[in-house]
Parts: sequence; structure tokens; C-alpha cells
Amino acid sequence: MSSFVFMRSLARLFGSIFFPFFRVWGETEIRPERGCIYMARNFGLLTWISALRAFKKPFRFVSADQSDNLFWFWLATVCGLEPIKLSGDVNHDFLRIENLYTSKETVLLLLPENPDQATLDLVNKIKATAHLTSLFMAIAGARTALRPDSLIPRACAISLFCGMPHPQSTMTQKPLAELEFLEKAVADIPLNELPSIFFNHSRNL
Repeated sequence: MSSFVFMRSLARLFGSIFFPFFRVWGETEIRPERGCIYMARNFGLLTWISALRAFKKPFRFVSADQSDNLFWFWLATVCGLEPIKLSGDVNHDFLRIENLYTSKETVLLLLPENPDQATLDLVNKIKATAHLTSLFMAIAGARTALRPDSLIPRACAISLFCGMPHPQSTMTQKPLAELEFLEKAVADIPLNELPSIFFNHSRNL
């Protein structure tokens, strides 16, 4: 059994026990002949588990969160997922991500919950590069389900959506405007309800 299959099975088992109310919508699989870059806020354990539950094929964790809990990074490393920690230098980090994309890898770029200017510049550069396929991965309910430094999860719905709801219309739009839009859209959705913005996307259970 490959490292990814093992970790995905473990995440699905752990998630089904502690985080049973989990919904996924959107584009979680892109054409295999090309890479893809997903960008998500880093909520620690729940972001890692949610991604492993949502994506059916191997992907690479790439952390742009300089304050990231090293435990999850270490765990992914020892389990053979080969995560990458970025340096904080926008140009250098962009080239690393571009090289992974060119190698046809699926990249999950983990952003700080409250990103600094360097992170925002990196996101802008990725979005502005025409040959890169980039999407946002919005997660709602993660911080409610497991608060920082808490060991006991709370029962609540965790919703995840992968996509880009609308193109960047103006140069003054915030780099994470689409992510914020999606996070608000998937928040507080009643179980078994599918809002209208998701009618064109399949539901991945």
C-alpha cells in the first residue's frame, strides 16, 4: 500500500469517527496530464485531514505558513508524503511551486489563517500566471470543530469546496476575495442542502 493510500485511509477512518459531518463539493480532480494548485487556509489537523479525505489521488502539501505546527509537517514527512516548507521569499517560493506544477503534481498550498503581505503577493503571482491552473479550497467549520490547542473536537458540519467562483474583475480586488466568498458560501449550510452556487458541481461523498 502506498504512503498516500495509507494516509488517506487513516484520515477517512479518523475523520469519520471524530468529524462525521463532512461534505465536499467542487473540482477535486483535474485532468491527469497537467498539474493543479489548490490554495487553502491552514487550520492545522483539520486542513490536513480534510484534504486527505477529499482528494482521491496523490498530492503535495506545500506550507506557506511560517508559524505552522511542525507536528503535522513531521507526521506527513515520516508517512512518506514529502511535504514542502516554503522559505517566505516570494520569487523563490513561486519557482518551487511552478516546478511542481510543471512536473504535473497536484499542490495544496497551505496559507496562514491571517496571511502576511508576502503570502498575499505569492497568491497574486500564482493567480496572475496564465499557464498555472489554480483553485481555492474553502473549508468552513474547521475552527469551530477543533479550536486552537484543543484536544477534544466538537460535533459540527465541516464543508469543503474546491473551485474559483468568479474571475478577478479588478486589479484592486483582494488576493483572497474568492476564498473569502467561498468560505462564507459554505458556512452554516444545513445538512443535505445544496445551495444554488453549487448546482454545476458534483458532490463528492
